[in-house]
Formats: sequence, structure tokens, C-alpha cells
Amino acid sequence: MSTTAFDAPLDSSITERLQDGAMVPLPSLGLLQVSGDDARSFLQAQLTQDIATATDSRWTLAGYCNPKGRLFGLFTVIQSDAGFLLVTRRELLENLLKRLRMFVLRSKVSIDDVSDNYRCLGIVGDGPLQRLEETAGSTPEGPFSMHQAGDLLVLNQPGELPRKLLIAPTEQLEELQQALQGTVGNAPEQLWWLTEIRAGIPAVTEGTRESFVPQQVNLELVGGVDFEKGCYPGQEIVARMHYLGKPSRRMYRMLAPLASDVPAPGDKVTDGAGTSGGEVVLAAPGPDGTELLAVLKTGFQDRQDLQVALAPAEIAPLPYDLEG
Repeated sequence: MSTTAFDAPLDSSITERLQDGAMVPLPSLGLLQVSGDDARSFLQAQLTQDIATATDSRWTLAGYCNPKGRLFGLFTVIQSDAGFLLVTRRELLENLLKRLRMFVLRSKVSIDDVSDNYRCLGIVGDGPLQRLEETAGSTPEGPFSMHQAGDLLVLNQPGELPRKLLIAPTEQLEELQQALQGTVGNAPEQLWWLTEIRAGIPAVTEGTRESFVPQQVNLELVGGVDFEKGCYPGQEIVARMHYLGKPSRRMYRMLAPLASDVPAPGDKVTDGAGTSGGEVVLAAPGPDGTELLAVLKTGFQDRQDLQVALAPAEIAPLPYDLEG
């Protein structure tokens, strides 16, 4: 099995951190800045979501597909003073940057990797969020809402657990961490991915790049696809799946009693005979073992002998209906 950043053990009770709250530095995230007079129209022609939904008070989720409709990556899209910020996995940035620049042509667009200028921080739980509101002035409420305080961006995140994503210039975010330090301490990055798994939010990593069509990772169910917006790479395939039939695979949440050797994205989900029925999208340690998201063939989720990393696994609820 491949090894990932998720393998490091949490340093205290996961349940306790989820209940009491935590700050979670997110070094695995990076940012692209898209600027210029044609930045909005350029992104509109490249991504799965209508970029008009990204405003100064709302962020959006969007996919970037190859011509066959398979995802190169997922972006958190933020309208900023300089254009747009695209947040994604840092490991994908080099390839995504090259790919996007191929389509700039004569457009008045500049695309730059600004990951070294910013830091991302996850805030989990009511306690630290109250302290954050005192520090930042106010925090956003409601799905995909966003608040900007100077150069600090505060993005409200989906899911039942209260949580925010903070993005700011490196020095400013370090100062904010110091201000919040008296409320809670830092938690390992896996805790954030555990909250993403519970919210049913997909991820694309190097291990799953160009593996999934948006519907296979439930992207349209979490606000990442607009079927009315017009053309983008792979749009015909994505639209055909939407209008002419159901996906042959869907993403499910799963539980497995693995205390270590957390599966990596792309690892197989099998039945008891070793027949592959899907792949892991994202996995992280949970209070009772490993929690994960996995794309499974239709009907495979009903099997009673599912396995991940040779350990028994079972289907767990998602916070949304897979029928849309």
C-alpha cells in the first residue's frame, strides 16, 4: 500500500478534538491566482461551475476536467481583489498550472502559483470560531458564504460540524494563529480531512488524477457542477451522463477498523474474493478506525463482504441523498 500524509497518528483523542475544537494547519493546500481583464470569462470556459456564483461574499466549488470528462483537479474558487484565487492540492499545482496556461492564448489572463505567499488554516468547532469572530470582526454563516477582513479570507464550510477555512498572507495568518492559541492548539492535518469525509466533499489527488467523472464523486450534489453554464473541457460527457442516464459509479462514505496503514487515494475496495469494485478517494483516521470516501460500482455498495486494505469495511451515511 502506498504511504501518504494521512499515515501520521493523531496526537490525542479525535473525538475530543472534534468536540472541543481545533486549529488545523493545511500545508497540503496551494493556491493559483488568476488575474486580468478576461479572468472571469476564461475560468467560465474551463471549469464545471458557473463562475458568476463566486462573489465577494460567496465562494464556489468547481472541477477541472480533461476532454473525456475526467477530473484533473478540484478548486475552491474565490473572487479576490486581484481576480480569482483557486485553492487545490499543492501536489497537483504544477500540472494544473501548465494545463490552464495552454488555453490562455490571446486572452488577457495571467495565472500564477502564489502558494508561497499564502497559508491555509482550518478552524473546527464552536469554541475557536467564537474567538475567531472576536478577532476577525465577523464570520460568515450559511452554505459557501465568505467574509473578507482586509487580506484575511474566511470561508464557511459544508457539513454538520461548524468549521471555517482561513486563507491569508503567511505573516498575517501566523499572527492570527498566535491570537487563537489560547483557545485551542493545533491538530494534525488528518483531522481536517476527516471533517471533509464526514461532509461528503470529494478530493482529487495525484493518486486519482483523471480517474473520475464529476458525478462519480458526487460533485454535482455538493454544488460543484452547473449543467446550464455552457461549454468547458469534457462538458459533453458530463452533460450526457446527467441527462441520459445515471452514473455507473458513485462515491460512498465507508468505515473500516484500521488503526494504522490508512488507505491512500487510489487504493482498491474489493469483495471477499478480491474482486475490485472501486477506489479510495480520501481516507483519514477516525475515532473507531478509518473513515473514507470511495467510488464504487453501482450495486457494489450492497455487498456484505467489502474490504479495504484487506480489512472489513461497511457503508456509512452521507449528509446528502445520492439520488440528488
